[in-house]
Amino acid sequence: MIDLLILFINTLYFVLGLVQFYVAPKLGPNPYLGFKIGYTFADREVWNKTNRMMGKFMIIHSLLLFPTAFIPDFLLYYLILFIVPLLAFMPFGIKYAATLLEIKGSKSKEISDKKLEGIKISKFWVHSPLILYFLLIIFEMFTYSQLPPVIAVHFDSSGNPNGWSDKNAFLLSYSLLSLIAPAFVYVFAYLGKRYPMYVHPGKMRFPRDVMLKMISISMIVYIIIFIMAYYSIYLYAIEKTQLSIGWFILLTMIMVMVPIIYMIYKWKQNNKEVNKNE
Repeated sequence: MIDLLILFINTLYFVLGLVQFYVAPKLGPNPYLGFKIGYTFADREVWNKTNRMMGKFMIIHSLLLFPTAFIPDFLLYYLILFIVPLLAFMPFGIKYAATLLEIKGSKSKEISDKKLEGIKISKFWVHSPLILYFLLIIFEMFTYSQLPPVIAVHFDSSGNPNGWSDKNAFLLSYSLLSLIAPAFVYVFAYLGKRYPMYVHPGKMRFPRDVMLKMISISMIVYIIIFIMAYYSIYLYAIEKTQLSIGWFILLTMIMVMVPIIYMIYKWKQNNKEVNKNE
């Protein structure tokens, strides 16, 4: 039996990989799609090569994950195999772009780590994902005693459970997986202060803190989706309330678009202000 949710997520991931490999280099640096960091925003050739490399990784990664759609009760493990390698590969992509830019000489001539001041954002943006993470943990603690020893953690396209797990194993892995969000924000907040080129807008017309805020918004969305998913699992375990997979996927897709919409909005807003001043 095919797991439709895994198949849907992985197909979308595969398509995004194709878009990043073929379309992003043709568009050049933009706020819509591509591997958006200061190093790629600083130079068109660096943007093209880095996006092709990252796109190739996404395509290969997604192809390797496709067979997991045929493994029963594999969604949680799929998410781990999907998220962890992707996050682990990102530093390599950043280093690759930085090396390309340094070889070209653009780094020393136009945008240099030594010339740039650290980029900071308010404590609200830095700590919000961690606060939401603690809310999830508190929710798990309050509901722990109400959950049966074995709970349904995976549902088919009709919202019927087709995968179960020991609640202790599930809560542990779920908590660790959701911890990625605040950790990710703290890492990039540190990089923004010490190595601003990682999150610098480069030649793009963005306010300097937009990239850091976009990362924070992305991780806030990440945690909210985890809270929604846990609440759905809890409701089914306690009240046998059927989960609407279609609405959950639709809402998730809408929420995932929020960081991109924010970046596009700030880009257009800043362009208007620059054009007025010119």
